[in-house]
Amino acid sequence: MPHETHLKVRFYEVDPYQVAWHGHYISWFEVARNELASRFGLDPMQLKEAGLMAPVVDLTCKFKLPARYNDEVIIQTTMQRSETAKLIFHYTVIRDTEVLAEGSTTHVLTDLKGMMLYKVPPAVQGRLEEMMTSLGV
Repeated sequence: MPHETHLKVRFYEVDPYQVAWHGHYISWFEVARNELASRFGLDPMQLKEAGLMAPVVDLTCKFKLPARYNDEVIIQTTMQRSETAKLIFHYTVIRDTEVLAEGSTTHVLTDLKGMMLYKVPPAVQGRLEEMMTSLGV
């Protein structure tokens, strides 16, 4: 079951066309991802404490319908399993029953010097598995 993050479109997030500016969807993905990850000790600062970073290496977003000022939106977040030290998140932004946007981010795990890892370190493997299990992945 996807994790749900509830947000309200703020005035500064709308553009001259009175719709949420497309760049804000990416920050909504980040809010949702970090809210989910922090529940399992995997947000950016918690990863750093474990000697890791998870930079974004790929990002997609497909816009379907506009969000407008004061809309209540839900960002549904889930994950995809990977055989390597990679975190793949998928997002669906909805308003009521309408899908407004869909996207994904891919993050690679690195050490604090930026060297890519090939396997998820044992220090976070259990937490990652717990998060994926909670999402039904």
